[in-house]
Amino acid sequence: MVAYVSKFAAKTAPHFGSLTLSNLINYTPNLILWGGASAAIIATFTEGWPKFQDTFYKKIPYFGSHWIVEKDPEDLPN
Repeated sequence: MVAYVSKFAAKTAPHFGSLTLSNLINYTPNLILWGGASAAIIATFTEGWPKFQDTFYKKIPYFGSHWIVEKDPEDLPN
């Protein structure tokens, strides 16, 4: 005999558009790589800007002293 099902037996996976959890897990290495590359590019191009130096770069532990300029007293105007 044939057994009939009275209701649909499929479940939908949670998604955001076409992005599901399994897709996000598969894309994670690429997202980390491109995010790190983007951060390195932004850091490279903003390294000489005083606003970025004061806001971000001077506050980095151990490396922040690279952006702190200590002038000799001889070079300061009176």
